[in-house]
Amino acid sequence: MSKAIYDYSHEQIERAFEHRNQIVIEKETDYIFNKLLAAISTLFPDKLTGITISNDEFTFTTDYLFSPKHKKNLFKWLERLRSMELPASDIDFGKLKTDFEIWYYELGGEHIEFNYPKSYLLKPSEAADALGISTVTLNKYVKQGLECLENGSQHKIPKHAVELLRDPIYGILMQMIAQKKKRLRQTPSERLAEIYQEIAELQLKYQKRTSKEAFSEFNGDEMDDPTDYYRWTDLEKEMEEILRIAGGIK
Repeated sequence: MSKAIYDYSHEQIERAFEHRNQIVIEKETDYIFNKLLAAISTLFPDKLTGITISNDEFTFTTDYLFSPKHKKNLFKWLERLRSMELPASDIDFGKLKTDFEIWYYELGGEHIEFNYPKSYLLKPSEAADALGISTVTLNKYVKQGLECLENGSQHKIPKHAVELLRDPIYGILMQMIAQKKKRLRQTPSERLAEIYQEIAELQLKYQKRTSKEAFSEFNGDEMDDPTDYYRWTDLEKEMEEILRIAGGIK
């Protein structure tokens, strides 16, 4: 992206928020999203063969469009378009892909699929070796959200997923995306049954009934590996929300 186009879009967004011009904000949102979609789809041929999405048009609420978060996201992605560097390492590509996927769902997306060349996919045994863990432990991580393709092939795990799992922040974000996709396919009762099972596993592991009891002396920022902390607290919040919507609790 040239500096002239960057400056023009930045100015358009700033003015649109100042004057609450919804049409311009929607136009700039569509422009930045589609520019990113095209760039990510084509600039990393060694890592990606294409992206498939179920909807490339979004229905925005006024509250969302004019929210500070959306404005911040537009400026952030505009800057990343301008400063995108090639070639990209697996971890840098993985972070870009993860952030873009999260934004897609925030915009109201329903399903997004990334297609990889076979040379970029690892067998489970190769991924386990790279992480220094057993395949049994790897399967546990897959269950928790490690990106893994169900393509009928032994080559299932993108190289960036291994790198993301080593990152305390992006490892959690990758799991959140996996859970988001799963929830979109599940009924509330199916998801609730799964939450009960996952919480029961954590209760047995820590011999405590709640995350607050298990991590009373810690918070996520102070822990070397906060995975279980965030996983348990997120599960409890999600369980409460499902029950609230269903009328189970107030």
